Amino acid sequence: MTVDNIILSIWEDLPTVTNFTSLQKCSAARRSVARLEHPKAQHCVGDTLDVQVEMRDYEGSPKAQGGDFILARIHSPKLHASASGDVTDLLNGSYHVRFRLFWPGNVSVSVLLIHSSEAVNILRRISKQNYGKIVYRGTFANGSKVEESVCGLRLKKDKALCEYRKKEDGEYYACVRPQTLPCSSLLTMRSHNAPTNYLTQNEIQLLVRFLSADVINRCLQGKRLYLLGDSTLRQWIDYLQKKLKDLKYVPPIDNQSSVLAVDPRRNITVQWRKHSHPFVSSHIINVNKCVYISRELDRIEVGEGRSDVVVVIGVGLHFRPFPLEVFIQRLINMRQAIVRLQARSPQALVIIKLENTKELNSNDPVLSNWYGYVQNLAQRKVFGDLKVALVDAWDFTVAANTFATHPNHIVVSNEIAVALSHICHYP
Repeated sequence: MTVDNIILSIWEDLPTVTNFTSLQKCSAARRSVARLEHPKAQHCVGDTLDVQVEMRDYEGSPKAQGGDFILARIHSPKLHASASGDVTDLLNGSYHVRFRLFWPGNVSVSVLLIHSSEAVNILRRISKQNYGKIVYRGTFANGSKVEESVCGLRLKKDKALCEYRKKEDGEYYACVRPQTLPCSSLLTMRSHNAPTNYLTQNEIQLLVRFLSADVINRCLQGKRLYLLGDSTLRQWIDYLQKKLKDLKYVPPIDNQSSVLAVDPRRNITVQWRKHSHPFVSSHIINVNKCVYISRELDRIEVGEGRSDVVVVIGVGLHFRPFPLEVFIQRLINMRQAIVRLQARSPQALVIIKLENTKELNSNDPVLSNWYGYVQNLAQRKVFGDLKVALVDAWDFTVAANTFATHPNHIVVSNEIAVALSHICHYP
């Protein structure tokens, strides 16, 4: 058993895929189809659930080869239960996914395209260039004297090296020899990512998709993006302003009630406005600067044939301490305003961001996540039959095991990525 033999065996087990030629010919999740193979009215615990996946490209044409990297799971968020599925590549653009049903109740099926086969081929190519992706700095210490140098699994031998190897194990790494201290004085190491210069611009677009600044700029060019709701939507404008170097805040900036950011060159406008009372906040909030979302929707200027208006609504957390009827009345008012907006401008896009989970603490009787769960049910019932898109922040945060009123930037970036897929009508 040798390293080379095992590597050869692994590559033989993985399907051969074609090179990346254009984005339009790559596997596209939103164009692809997943269906139950043998649907029944009811399944029993212990049964298998079989799903057939037919992969298509961005033009909607069926893929003729395999190699896509797919992950699948079944989950019941109400029960906090989930299980992964076994994915079999049929090597013809189709995949078979098998789940075992471990618990009773309703289950949802999720099939995620992590990387297209074309992206997998790129990753396979650059996997042979691993040594330069991470840069290490080693610290050598002897008493009060400290020196640093570059370390790594493979270093060029144009400089004197301290080599650390275990011949009996075949393991090896090295550091550039420090100026005065001996190799044996190596004490600590830290790492950072090296610049990535092994991908073309098209390959970067394929692997990053929506999170690259160039793609976000192209998606939002000429758009007026209205973010209406609580501070979890304020996180969106903060993320976009940091990501897009030409998107600048317009003073005055009111951290509590409204923020405006503009990119004049691309004609991008992003505005966040806080919903009106009730609030749950220790900050002093000027109620006159906050808006009833229904009234704000009525004030949005639209023109015939224009398709530049995008509205994202995210409410809920501040309503949790109050009876459900308060929240539902607010939702009904927003629903009626959405209908009026879309009557004036059928091209206007409305996106509903559901609530995310929050911290688990002693304040649960007031702000419990159960209230958020129920309020998300209310949002699905009130908005479910409208022509609106949905960003399921609850699903994101449950899946990530993130319990924070303001989720981390990874969750926020994924929320925005889903919204961008609706804004740009990416397949």
